[in-house]
Amino acid sequence: MKQSIVYGFAGLLTLTSGAVLAQSSDDDAHVYIGGSYGGFKASGGEFDDEKDLIEVSFGGFFNPYLGLEASGTYFGEYGGDLATAEAEGYGMALIGRVPLSDTWGLYAKGGQFFWDASIDTPFGSAEADGDDPFFAAGTDVELSSHLSMIIEYSRYQIDTEIEDLEGVEDTDLDTVKVGVRLEF
Repeated sequence: MKQSIVYGFAGLLTLTSGAVLAQSSDDDAHVYIGGSYGGFKASGGEFDDEKDLIEVSFGGFFNPYLGLEASGTYFGEYGGDLATAEAEGYGMALIGRVPLSDTWGLYAKGGQFFWDASIDTPFGSAEADGDDPFFAAGTDVELSSHLSMIIEYSRYQIDTEIEDLEGVEDTDLDTVKVGVRLEF
């Protein structure tokens, strides 16, 4: 079920990419690929040098205000003395953007994050997966006619409810990332 949703969204994004490219450049319609690097904290923790994330994305804007994005995110290891986890996943989101000038805008996005996690506690280890909502807000700045820089805050709500392990709670991952988008 989860794979069919991901494949369906990827197919929709691919089909709509052609429609985006077919529109004139005056409408600011485009597709992009991007990459981001950042840090994250888990449920009330702190940002630190050892909690890095990497994200790749593919998306498109139909006009200056509305777009779709598919992304893959890898979180490094996080946790404390009693439990650690490592998570990665794929997100699908709808983007709303407000252009503030010809080269700068603010955006918000929300969607679903399909994740897998490995969890280790003193009571044992387990694998978990699921799909939970995520949302983000950010800014983009045009560096050239085909290259933009983004700065983004995101929150991923990963609900790791594992009956076999005690002491594992649901986790919110707050991220701050900087990235670039190559626009076509």
